[in-house]
Amino acid sequence: MAKTQFVTPKGRAKYPWLNKADTQFSAEGVYSTYLIMDPKEAVELKQLIKKTAEAEFGEKAKYSVPLEINEETGELELKCKSNYQPKFVDSAGQPIPPQSLPALYSGSILRVGGEIKPYTVQGKKGVSMRLGYVQVIEPVGSSGGSSPFDAVEGGFVAPAEMDIPKVGTDDGSDDDDFDF
Repeated sequence: MAKTQFVTPKGRAKYPWLNKADTQFSAEGVYSTYLIMDPKEAVELKQLIKKTAEAEFGEKAKYSVPLEINEETGELELKCKSNYQPKFVDSAGQPIPPQSLPALYSGSILRVGGEIKPYTVQGKKGVSMRLGYVQVIEPVGSSGGSSPFDAVEGGFVAPAEMDIPKVGTDDGSDDDDFDF
């Protein structure tokens, strides 16, 4: 069967391992992410997955897919992974060199692409989504964005630069001469 390529609509990354490989369960490492999407925007993607699986296994076959509907939010979650780091492009479609790749944490807005790969393992059938490309639309770094707090009047306000000595440092003064 010919390789079936896919490209997702925009989605929000969940547990992305895109900047470096996750080596917890594989010494070689795995690059992966869940992409959370509006199910209405993913209709074509779902149809493409179904068409690929049915072409491989038949229309009446039972098979698993890497898609789930989140019962609480109603959003669609797609899992994509690869043993190789995907290629990255920016929102204009221009390649991002590895040294310029921003940190991609949960909440980053992305599109992903790659290959739909049918498999049969120990009698179980399914399709996996091989991650090949990532379009970075809005990266979210480790700070997680802005603070969730509103201003509170009358409270402590930090000066622009606070001169707070660090614990365990010696500033050279003799203020701490103690007789023991």
